[in-house]
Order: sequence, then C-alpha cells, then structure tokens
Amino acid sequence: MEANSIVRIIRKYLSGRFSPETEEKVQRWIIKDKYPEEKEEASLAYWNEVEAKSDTDTYLALERVNKRISHQKMRPLPLRQKIGRVAAVLIPLFILAGGYLYHTSTRNHLIEISAAYGEKKHLLLPDSSEIWLNAGTVIKYPKRFSDSQRTVHLNGEAYFSVKKDAAHPFIVNTPQLSVKVLGTKFNVKAYADDNSVTTTLTSGKVEVTSPTQASRILKPNEQLTYDKRTSGISITEIPANDTDSWITGKLIFTHAPFTEIIRTLERRYNVTFTTSVNIPASKRYTVRFLKNETLDEILTVLKEMIGFRYRQEGNEIELSNNP
Repeated sequence: MEANSIVRIIRKYLSGRFSPETEEKVQRWIIKDKYPEEKEEASLAYWNEVEAKSDTDTYLALERVNKRISHQKMRPLPLRQKIGRVAAVLIPLFILAGGYLYHTSTRNHLIEISAAYGEKKHLLLPDSSEIWLNAGTVIKYPKRFSDSQRTVHLNGEAYFSVKKDAAHPFIVNTPQLSVKVLGTKFNVKAYADDNSVTTTLTSGKVEVTSPTQASRILKPNEQLTYDKRTSGISITEIPANDTDSWITGKLIFTHAPFTEIIRTLERRYNVTFTTSVNIPASKRYTVRFLKNETLDEILTVLKEMIGFRYRQEGNEIELSNNP
C-alpha cells in the first residue's frame, strides 16, 4: 500500500468521517501488523496539525484514560516537545473515531476496548470472531493470538460469536471464571460490582472453570451462575430467545435482587440512582421488558411491582418509599 493511501485513511479515520460500518473495517485494518510505522507517523502528523491547546480538562481526561488502561505504559512517542498539544487532541479524537481505548503494552501487546454507560459496541477480533459489548464493559485481547490458544480478558458483559478453530481454543477469562470454547455463541456477564457471574450458551459447547469447583460443560440454552460470596454454582435452562436478550433490546430480570436491577439500569441508561427504599437482600424479582422500553416506562412498571416513588433530574434519579 502506498504511503499516501495510509495517510489518507488515517486522517479520515481520526477526523471521524467514516460511516459506522466502514469505521469497523478500518479499526480492524489498524490493529493488523502491516505498516505499523507508517500508521503511527500518519497519526502523529495529523495530531501535530490540529490547533488545540491543553488545559485542565485535558489533563483530567488524560488521567482518567490512564486509569482505564490499568496504568500500563504507552509506547514512547517522538516529538516530545509537542506532547502537550498531542495530549490535548488525543482523547477527543479517539472518542470521535469510535471510543476505542487502543493501547499497546510493552510486555504483552494488549488492546483494550471499552463500552461506556449508556452504549453498546460491536467489534471484530484478529481471528474474525465477533464480540458485542454491553454498557460498562471492558475487554482486553492481544494484538495477535498465540500459536496455542485465543485468550481475552473480560470485565462486564459480552456476547461472543467465536470462529471455529479446534487447534486454537478460545478462552474468556474473568476474575472468577474461565470459559473455554472451540467455536460457539455464548454470553458472559461478569461485572465487578455484581454478586454473581453468569455464562449463557446459545449454540455449541463451552467448559466453565472456577477456582473452587470442578469444570462444568454447558449445553445450548443453559445458563451457569457462579455466586461470588459462596462460590456456589447452579445451572438452569432458559428460553432460546433469551440467550442474547440484551443485544436484541430486551431487559430480563430473573430472581434478581433490587440492587442488581438498579445497577443494570444505571449501566444501560447512563444514570445514577440514590435510594432510601429499604428492600431486604433476600427479596427477588422476575420481570421482562422486551421492546426497548424507555427508562420512564421501566420505572413505572417497577414502582408498581416493588413499591416506591421516583424523581428524576437530569441523570440523577432519587427513589423513596411510598407514603
């Protein structure tokens, strides 16, 4: 590929002028090993042309990004005398270009991608497997999979459609569970602030391993739930149409505690709840929302079912007991 073509693609990508469909293909091209120096030079050249100055908000944003990438060091950049201006435009450019937190660790070349509260993302891995990220999710994977296996690290919820490759097992690692597959479709929900981790199988076969339990094999339409507090494991059968429920706009709670419902709504709708409602931890609720209801529609149903009042100001929602 000619250098001019690389420059043209990079400039158009960083200025956010690709359609969402084309941008996904460009992101896949960027993470490939071909022309790494040319891609970096084109990116730096674009950044240096942007007339932007760093300010307090810039450095606060940069600090947040550094925390999100687990304090791993980024590769040193040339043109250090212009680093202030580069930092000033780096974050907004990547947000405009798709919200990707793309970094290369000096040790293991991990790529990190996150979906913020209130959004979902779809991405392609180096082996052409597909992943859908739910709100509040972070996933890390190597720039190039190893010769023996394909491993990704998940914090949050993601639905996977894995390209079949019997010689290279696909492994999803979470802090509590490891899910191993050869080629299949499945969902893993492993948010740090939830009391449980779930793996739900759509098709194929997965092996789920925890630190304290024997490995379990799931069949299609089975859901494994791991309780973080007791290390207990349960397996239940769920309707076939529910295995990818959140991707299709559904919101399904099955024997869910009140705190889990609130956290799920915060992630999906990018809101913050404060509550004085006293609900016993043992109380569980089952409710299904199947057609992309608005937050107001959902809260209207929940207030009648659970019994509370709510008041919303912007992204802040206050729950209180009924009079």
